[in-house]
Amino acid sequence: MPKLIGNIRITPNPGSGTTGPHFEVVFVPFHGKLNTQIVRVSSQDDLVAFLIQIKISEDDASRWAGRARAGVVLIPNVERNEDLLKENGLLQ
Repeated sequence: MPKLIGNIRITPNPGSGTTGPHFEVVFVPFHGKLNTQIVRVSSQDDLVAFLIQIKISEDDASRWAGRARAGVVLIPNVERNEDLLKENGLLQ
């Protein structure tokens, strides 16, 4: 299982007529071209749960989710197995 290194970007989205407010989470690799996908999470609690699923500690997940309410957040230097990112929908 190859490990990938990059950032996790969380963008708050106020929503539109067809979609409600949500957070968009995407893996941004440091190098190479990967087929990344945007994962939409509907609430801050769901965002914390998602970050915990991708092996970010509970305290850090709560801190990053709180910051994401105010604007775009980059979680730096995330090193994860490719399979973990695929299982959680961040890679195809």
